Amino acid sequence: MSRYWECPACRALLTRERLEAAAGACPYCDARVGEPADFADPHAPPDHAGGARFAPFAVPATGLGKIFASFRLFAEQFAVIAGLTAMIALPSNIVVETIVARELDANDPLAALRLKVVVDKFFGPIHAAAVIALLAARMEGRPTSFLDAARVGLQLWPRVLGARIVATVFILAACFGFLLPGLPPGLRALMLIPGIVLTVRYCLVDEVAVLESTPLLSSRLRSAELVAGRAWAIIATSIASFALIAAVSILVGRLASDAELLDSPLPRALCDTVLDVFSVFFSIVLFLFYQEARSGREHAPAFKPSLEEHPL
Repeated sequence: MSRYWECPACRALLTRERLEAAAGACPYCDARVGEPADFADPHAPPDHAGGARFAPFAVPATGLGKIFASFRLFAEQFAVIAGLTAMIALPSNIVVETIVARELDANDPLAALRLKVVVDKFFGPIHAAAVIALLAARMEGRPTSFLDAARVGLQLWPRVLGARIVATVFILAACFGFLLPGLPPGLRALMLIPGIVLTVRYCLVDEVAVLESTPLLSSRLRSAELVAGRAWAIIATSIASFALIAAVSILVGRLASDAELLDSPLPRALCDTVLDVFSVFFSIVLFLFYQEARSGREHAPAFKPSLEEHPL
């Protein structure tokens, strides 16, 4: 039996050990080299109780298909996703709502939003990295526990936070003209276009920071490379996703208001956390675009998943 197998997509030469670890898929482009059963290691311990694995998951080609697929993954992994999100969102929301109720104007809805954005910018990368690690393992057919995903999230927190800061600096620099005094409103609005363009180009920096060994300062460039050719699809899918999130936010807000749950900080924090958990489905949408780009565009093993350094 040959010691190497050639990937039909990227032509990489793969050892049996690499194919066993990836359940018969190419670790560089995710193309199927063989069935999982053909590369199962009979001497390896089971990945999960009973050795259960997930069925293969194909990324849909259309934006609408990715939205439905995101809900499918969201429902399938709901327990772990909810735990990972609530781990960060619930305590931070309680702190934010308590501060707003005691120190700020509780009737100003933007007061809590502004403080929440600041807190999420710093702690959000923890559960973002954890969810990406969870999804990456799922695409390989491997189940992941809450503790394993949370550990990866904590390990990669500085890397994801740094990648976001670098991308934000370039986005804000592109919008510098918006801050110039004396500009007409129409021209001022046009000054936002470069920032919007970069926001789309850099929307996959989280996935790059978690799953690739790309240098931190180059993560935005790698994201732009993956987004190229998919920008309009990402924009259209993002608009539809944000519309769904807004609709669910309005529904939850009305139900909570009718039940008189918005009069104290703790119930408001719980409602905010429910919305934070639901919003993860948009992160799944972006992950599917990343997975599609890696599977369809990569032709050489130039980028190694950083999860190899932090195995689940």
